[in-house]
Amino acid sequence: MSFPTKPFRTHGGAAVPHMKHTAQTKSVVMPVPNAVAIPMQMHVGAPCSPLVKPGDLVTVGQKIGDSKGFVSAPIHASISGKVKAIQKVQLCNGSYSTAVVIESDGKMEMCPDLKAPEVTDLKSFLQAVRDSGLVGLGGAGFPTHVKLNVPEGKTVDTLIVNVAECEPYLTADNREALENSASVLDGVFLVMKMLKLSRGIIAVESNKPEVIQQFRSM
Repeated sequence: MSFPTKPFRTHGGAAVPHMKHTAQTKSVVMPVPNAVAIPMQMHVGAPCSPLVKPGDLVTVGQKIGDSKGFVSAPIHASISGKVKAIQKVQLCNGSYSTAVVIESDGKMEMCPDLKAPEVTDLKSFLQAVRDSGLVGLGGAGFPTHVKLNVPEGKTVDTLIVNVAECEPYLTADNREALENSASVLDGVFLVMKMLKLSRGIIAVESNKPEVIQQFRSM
């Protein structure tokens, strides 16, 4: 058997069958882990630097990493507990990143500094999005505040919300749209308002009839 020595195109792309067996499985809250290693490179762009050190006590939602780079996003603690180490870890793509290792105290205590942002204009809206650490989930982890920052001299009139699932086994978009459709629409309308957009499109694949019906009924 021989393999091609250089890339080639296939007509119509690769037809991979969908395996959406978990599409009807409701989301569940996972047990609190004993420890987590949170990489400081969870997005495309500049990596974050740790804001904590071994021995520090942290709470859920506390900012533990940040960067001065524009294309970057802060990183927050997912559990409460004690920072055990700052060390290198290997990521799923084979690269290495500095990580903050936190040992859980089992309390899941929320950060006392967490509060709803004061959004009064586009600038404060974009800052709130950045402060949240929101990034895309398509693979690159592109910071959302950068996506929403329209370059000077450019105009945008349409928001496209991608509910398509890029892998044959993924059903996360399906469950999010079904279980939190009201929040999805709230986000759509907020972005349209802040960016002064005239149209919003929620792009849903035809293999998600329940999601299509859900949004049409709202």
